[in-house]
Amino acid sequence: MTDPTESRTHSRTGTDADTESLERALERLEVNFEVLSQSLTAADVSADDQRHLFESVAGAVQDAFAETAGGHWEINTHSGGQITPFEPDPDAIALVDIAHALSNLSRFAGQGTHFYSVARHAIHVSHEVAARDGSLEAQRWGLLHDASEAYFADVPAPVKRSLPGYTHAEKRFQETVKTAFDLSLEPDDVRLVDAVDSAVGRFELATHFGESQFDRPALAVKPADLEWDDAKTAFLERAQGLNIEDTR
Repeated sequence: MTDPTESRTHSRTGTDADTESLERALERLEVNFEVLSQSLTAADVSADDQRHLFESVAGAVQDAFAETAGGHWEINTHSGGQITPFEPDPDAIALVDIAHALSNLSRFAGQGTHFYSVARHAIHVSHEVAARDGSLEAQRWGLLHDASEAYFADVPAPVKRSLPGYTHAEKRFQETVKTAFDLSLEPDDVRLVDAVDSAVGRFELATHFGESQFDRPALAVKPADLEWDDAKTAFLERAQGLNIEDTR
């Protein structure tokens, strides 16, 4: 007859061994990561390429961690659906969810002189792209360039620079946005939207934090030129004008 005490002892011993094995594995991972970090830092590559390397590593670590917790988890959306931001399904991305969330998100972590939504920023970027003779696809991308923030929230750029795991997931999500809305962007389209996004962002910084800190660039379209009582409605109307169709 088996002694129950002996069984419990064996169970505890097995658990202790598993814990010790995991601790050793984590210690090895920490050492390996330190070596990898030193190698990436010393690599003879551009700053952008170096960042991409760190993002790839951070993304792999996030995915590995998720596996130990049952995978990446879903969030609920305004339209009644669900989406997994770290493993996005194009069919789960809805224009109405993007418009709703971005209209409720404040730029600059809410530190500006007044509430200014990400939706208004996106509308402004889209119109400025049009004013600079951007293609229809570029105008569409101008409106959707921050769509990932509808599911990840808006992280200020200075903070985002230190979060390679976040930017890795953000970029992956944005590629899925392009698929969801069937965008066919040329490199010139992306460069134009990036340039306009930067210019509009500097204009907003000067508006909210003063021109003594930030230069105010010249823009063809000013926020006051745009008619909007409700940012969510304005976002959806702009999307309709650009023939961006909802996926749900």
